[in-house]
Amino acid sequence: MISSEYTEYDRLTYGMELNFIALTPLFMGYCEDVIFGEEIEDLRYYCFHFYNDNYLSHLYQKLSYRIERLYKEMDSSQFPNLSNGFANLLIYLKEPIARENDQEYKAVNFVYWRNQVLQDPALAHNGSFRKYLIVL
Repeated sequence: MISSEYTEYDRLTYGMELNFIALTPLFMGYCEDVIFGEEIEDLRYYCFHFYNDNYLSHLYQKLSYRIERLYKEMDSSQFPNLSNGFANLLIYLKEPIARENDQEYKAVNFVYWRNQVLQDPALAHNGSFRKYLIVL
């Protein structure tokens, strides 16, 4: 990405991190990494978790809508790499919505999070993650 695209990114996302801090700095960092051209495999699992979380689902969807709006208002001919980065992030963010009725997709995500919870006792005590201990 060229410096003007970083400047445009800063302009578009100014103050946004405060609106979505509940989605965790790790997740938001992953989102930023995708915008800047990295592929983060674990982001898919986080997207599934936040989309299906009783407390954070509305905030996750709000982030998805915000990124979509930023993508649409950006001049893709002037900032092609940034535009591609936002498009790539939208693919990650929209996947749980598009695959909501896909049982295989759900099973893969449950297995991932079940393994994470079994390895981290702090997650096991968090109500948002206990659901992954239930066998499908």
